[in-house]
Amino acid sequence: MIDAPGPWGTGPFVLTEGVSLIESRSDRVVMEPNATYWNPDRKPTVRIVYDNVIGKAEGIASVASGDGRVDVVFDLTPDEAKAFDGGGHGAIQTKKAKTILCGVFNEKREGSPWTDPALRRALNLAIDRQFVLDTGAHGYGTVIPAFIQPGRYGADPEMKPFVQDLEAARTALAALPKAEIVIVGSPSQAGVIAAIRHCLAKVGLTVRPVITKEAPPEDFDVKLEWYFDWTPQYPVACVHREFFGSDGALRQGPEDPAFDALYAKLLKNPMEPAQEGVVREVERFIQDEAKCLFLYSPFTLFAVSNRVDFTAYDTCMSELAETRIKG
Repeated sequence: MIDAPGPWGTGPFVLTEGVSLIESRSDRVVMEPNATYWNPDRKPTVRIVYDNVIGKAEGIASVASGDGRVDVVFDLTPDEAKAFDGGGHGAIQTKKAKTILCGVFNEKREGSPWTDPALRRALNLAIDRQFVLDTGAHGYGTVIPAFIQPGRYGADPEMKPFVQDLEAARTALAALPKAEIVIVGSPSQAGVIAAIRHCLAKVGLTVRPVITKEAPPEDFDVKLEWYFDWTPQYPVACVHREFFGSDGALRQGPEDPAFDALYAKLLKNPMEPAQEGVVREVERFIQDEAKCLFLYSPFTLFAVSNRVDFTAYDTCMSELAETRIKG
């Protein structure tokens, strides 16, 4: 992206000032358009300056005021995007993020009721996901049926998100040994937990929220986690392998021979077109077994000045690859 050599020469931008490494970060990084870039359709026309000194709030205010100091601010929170008033100088732009927010059931706790797929499914049926998204994230996201977003490689177009069914949920959840469940999340997820709490109250469950950046207590029931939903090269490796993989390195639940058999089948079909069908089998299995409390995939949010035409890039970390100066 910056100045990497390859079969077509260097990238669309050339790094001309500053470095940005883990061990050495410059206050200012400058990227100049590469006039000799091989692809004329992707040849940039704008000089980019990454300013590592201007704070996020100051940058958002600059876009809103139109003072010309900042044109794009990355990774706004839903609250920041909701509060943004561009005053004709800028606007909020969105892009589907490559992450999902789901609730991980604590199946490892001794005597955990969440080893029962019927109870995991019932908790899913108790949730109004659109309400959770609208209330907890101001609608900035997409309700999803499993780990892979609709339209992505491996997503099954026939799969639909769980639909709230309070009667079915209430009947099944009556088997829980206690009516209080503990849901753990970070401070940024407090609004989501509050919305889930509202839904679960309708089926007779009391939620005790634990808002923390630290490790959760051992007696939690559900922990909200962000996961990558896919990668182009390894469409199920990021989430599925880490979540249920037979190596157990990052396993969140107990050994699952049925899932491991599916993953072995995937590894035996590494090439297209056979692989995508197996990926869809994995997705259906995960939803059928209600392996998570599925919620939504967020939007990546940007404050963007009207001075630039901005298109967030979908397959690499730098969202500025398609930026153009208007006029």
